[in-house]
Amino acid sequence: MKLSTRLSLITLLLGLSLTLSAQKTDLQIKDYAQWQNLGTYTVTDDGNWVAWHISLVEGDDTLYIKNLETEKDYKYPLSSQPAFSSDSKWISMQIHYSEKEQEKMREGKKEIKNKVRLLNLETGKERVFNDVQSSEFTDDGKHLLMRTYAEKGVKTNDITLCRLENGILKNLGNIKEYSVNKAGDRLAYIVDVKGSLGNAVELFNLDTYTLRTIDSDTTSYSGLRWEKEGKAFSFLKEFPDTAYKEMNHRVFAVRDIYGTLTINSFNPLGSANIPGDMRVRETYTPTFSDDMSILYFGVYEWTRKESKEDKKKDKEKLPGVDIWHWKDDPIQPNQQVTYPRSEANFTYMFAWNINSGKIVRISDDELQDPRISGNGMKVLVRSDKAYRPQFRTPLYDHYLVDPTTGEKKEILKGFSTIYGSSPEGKFLYYFKDKAWWLYNVENNKHTNMTGSLDTDFWNTRDDLPKDIKPPFGFGGWLKDDVAMLVYDEYDVWKVPANGTPPEKLTEGKASEIIHRVTRLDYEEDYLDAAEDLYISLTGDKSKWSGYGKISPKGKYKELIYKDMAIGGLRKAKNADRFLYTEQSYSDSPDIFVSGAGFGKASQVSATNLQQEKYHWGRSELIEYTNRDGKKMQGALYYPANYQEGKKYPMIVYIYEIRSTGLHRYVSPSDESAYNTTNYTTSGYFIFQPDIVYKTNHPGESAVDCVVPAVEEVLKTGMIDKDKIGLMGHSWGAYQTSFIITQTDLFSAAVAGAPLINMISMYNEIYWNSGSPNQNIFETSQGRLREPWWDLMKEYMDNSPMFNADKITTPLLVAFGNKDGAVDWHQGIEMFTTMRRMEKPYIMLVYEGENHGLRQKENMKDYCQKTREFFEHHLLGNEAAEWIVKGKTYMQKKKEEELNEKK
Repeated sequence: MKLSTRLSLITLLLGLSLTLSAQKTDLQIKDYAQWQNLGTYTVTDDGNWVAWHISLVEGDDTLYIKNLETEKDYKYPLSSQPAFSSDSKWISMQIHYSEKEQEKMREGKKEIKNKVRLLNLETGKERVFNDVQSSEFTDDGKHLLMRTYAEKGVKTNDITLCRLENGILKNLGNIKEYSVNKAGDRLAYIVDVKGSLGNAVELFNLDTYTLRTIDSDTTSYSGLRWEKEGKAFSFLKEFPDTAYKEMNHRVFAVRDIYGTLTINSFNPLGSANIPGDMRVRETYTPTFSDDMSILYFGVYEWTRKESKEDKKKDKEKLPGVDIWHWKDDPIQPNQQVTYPRSEANFTYMFAWNINSGKIVRISDDELQDPRISGNGMKVLVRSDKAYRPQFRTPLYDHYLVDPTTGEKKEILKGFSTIYGSSPEGKFLYYFKDKAWWLYNVENNKHTNMTGSLDTDFWNTRDDLPKDIKPPFGFGGWLKDDVAMLVYDEYDVWKVPANGTPPEKLTEGKASEIIHRVTRLDYEEDYLDAAEDLYISLTGDKSKWSGYGKISPKGKYKELIYKDMAIGGLRKAKNADRFLYTEQSYSDSPDIFVSGAGFGKASQVSATNLQQEKYHWGRSELIEYTNRDGKKMQGALYYPANYQEGKKYPMIVYIYEIRSTGLHRYVSPSDESAYNTTNYTTSGYFIFQPDIVYKTNHPGESAVDCVVPAVEEVLKTGMIDKDKIGLMGHSWGAYQTSFIITQTDLFSAAVAGAPLINMISMYNEIYWNSGSPNQNIFETSQGRLREPWWDLMKEYMDNSPMFNADKITTPLLVAFGNKDGAVDWHQGIEMFTTMRRMEKPYIMLVYEGENHGLRQKENMKDYCQKTREFFEHHLLGNEAAEWIVKGKTYMQKKKEEELNEKK
């Protein structure tokens, strides 16, 4: 919001005649709760109505709705998830309960069931429907579909149709699955009733309310899916076999629903191409090719039942042992993590050529990870068998499979990643030798599309020690596969698929403005060259931002570009009306609306008006040079009510590149330990410098960037050099822990889940994924290019633990004891080391928490303890008891017992 607008609004609200500057006060923790966060916002297709959601740090959220032409508006507390109908006449929203109400309902073991409100935007007439779990408008704007909550132990729901023109309701009961087609005029659903009498797949005409039963039986159905244009759908029908445990399935294809509807089905038991010990699996939902001639489905092994002789045998008590073998690929923990979501639901892909009835196998034990091409007429598969085990960049042999014949053609051998297929399936695209390549599916030809251009498409800023450098990015395909859009450092390039010279569409290099494609419509998987192409703008050094557009004739125009964070562009589908947000560190995010030229934007929302009552900080860009002579930047946030000539304490927060957040507004929160506004409104400067890296020197690189950055800020004379703190989380926590081994610049440091011993960390497991940490070091964030036994000195030189003897800074560390990213034993290694050295070290261990805290009481506690730690060491406040004495296990148990008695 513009400052003048904020002032007039707050003056109006408070009815004050005094100037606002005379009223300002310091923000207290008790004031945090009233702060607002801007959530979802949307616009009607005709561009006349806008809806946006506001949540509070603590308290009830609100949905706002406004007509941009008439100023008519609505306001609904405890409402969210706004959705407009395509005719712009209606809005639906979910009605929920407050946090306090939900807590009471949970304590009373009462099921929480939300509601849906349907509002006629013109008349204001509304209807509320109870016990609705979710809702959606049909794309033709004629119906609202509402799904009720399932009864306990029941897997089906009721679906209620509301015909918007007359409000008539129709209920469909015992619905297991349902889906509306693209046009919005046909509803396909699966009926699943108790006892299976009356189970069916039905097609409901939403225009005429006529029903056609596609198939019915006493068995179950699943896997309902429309093809993307909504003219055909598929499903599975289960059947048993007395010799096997799981259900097998027939595959159904229902086509030409607007003409002579045809129903085809395939029985896997009648196919010579599907082994008898395999079955069609329900966990893979069938997928059509674009021309609806092919339906892809999944097949997996069928578990044979025990024979009578097997049952008579005494069952052994199996040992509880996992065998970790050096040839395992992947290793046991990764197998355990991926089993529920991949291995247990793994399928081999098959293709059913519906017209001929031919079945073709696509993937097998070696050729896996099938990806269907844009038009569905080819499938990309790959094999890493020849390269196992792999420790750095994964390599594969890539093949293209013809689903009509089963022919497999090798595309690339020993290569990492093929990004995918063009929308029409004519090309595959990939990045190789620092250039974009196309593979022509029809003529089997590979072409380097950008290698001859005098610019870099590989990401020259990427300082990870990768074998293959990644590209700056991909902007999408133009309609009919005529060209792809790719990025260099600053600009968007159009690369025609026919081999004609690529064209640079923007001119960002000279002004150091980064141009990137902004998608406003994801209905299609391509960009239409006959329409305007919208471009996001980011000032590389200035941190300004905005949008531009490229006309169908290729003419570029800047639309908006400001010294603020501008983002979230939306466009009304059928009108030249745009929404976007503006914010800065001192200016709360708000929605603005403009026409096609962006010349006269007007403000729609007005968040955090109460900010005017409090002192607030501002942000500033700092330029500095690291020890390698590289020009760097950082974001400096001033304390609220800053007074020139006064020296302030400063906390430095680090990760990697942080200056890009210069204009990000941060609502205060007593659940966020690293919250910038918490500290600036408490009288601290916050500084977030950028860090870049040299391979094999991750910690040392951090020192070489952070220390010169802090020294640059000290030159301003605003900072008390004896009151500087340092903090970070995860990788930022590692750097925090390491930096204090190399300098006594900091008087206190806070590290959340830090890497401490680079050698032991290299040998540990990333438990969230079950994968070894080696790859994180050799090709990713750890930036130690070789194994520790080849770089012993570098691993030790860059480990906080092996340099702990030089630490003079009090260090507070926090871990969750279920951390699946950085094993909390890293903290124990540092604890035992620092304790033995008799150096100040406190470790907070939060029960049941992973890499980031999620339990509200734990987040509040960590926020409070971090604040108290800095207040003691930087401000000289009396130390809280836990800082001086810690807390014994007995004290903790007594507190828990007292709390239980309340």
